[in-house]
Amino acid sequence: MILDLYFKKPVFWDYLLATLVSGGLLLSFMQDQIYIPKDSDSYSLTGDISNVAFTLSGFILTILTVLITFKESTENRTNNVFARFFNSQYYHQSVEHLKNCIKSIIIVAILGFFLKIFVVESFRNYLFFYNIFALMITFLSVWRCIIILSKILVLQNPNTPEE
Repeated sequence: MILDLYFKKPVFWDYLLATLVSGGLLLSFMQDQIYIPKDSDSYSLTGDISNVAFTLSGFILTILTVLITFKESTENRTNNVFARFFNSQYYHQSVEHLKNCIKSIIIVAILGFFLKIFVVESFRNYLFFYNIFALMITFLSVWRCIIILSKILVLQNPNTPEE
């Protein structure tokens, strides 16, 4: 399944896909096949994307904290579905994926702020391509978190077969 391949190296696939799309758009722009927004719009959007990325990383960090805290409160129970999850390899993989999501989104946010501060005015039109890259990394990271959380929530269904 594609998700199995994706989850073996999700950060690699996220950055590869975002780089390919941004690079493809850059090539199209250089060949006058597409037009991009005004410099001021791209410049403003860079700050907005960075703010959204920081906010999203806070939500994911909260989810991670709740998972870790919930694990501690179920340590002495073994008949609970969640206790089995917390004692399985899936718990550690889930935590690792969530941590990587936070790292990716924070890198995107910090890079956006640095670009906004230090980019020379004549290069501001190229912020559009960074914005596409940052949006893709943010989207794919959040999408990965949603997939992980939906898999965890399936455990709450009493009709879910045990693995």
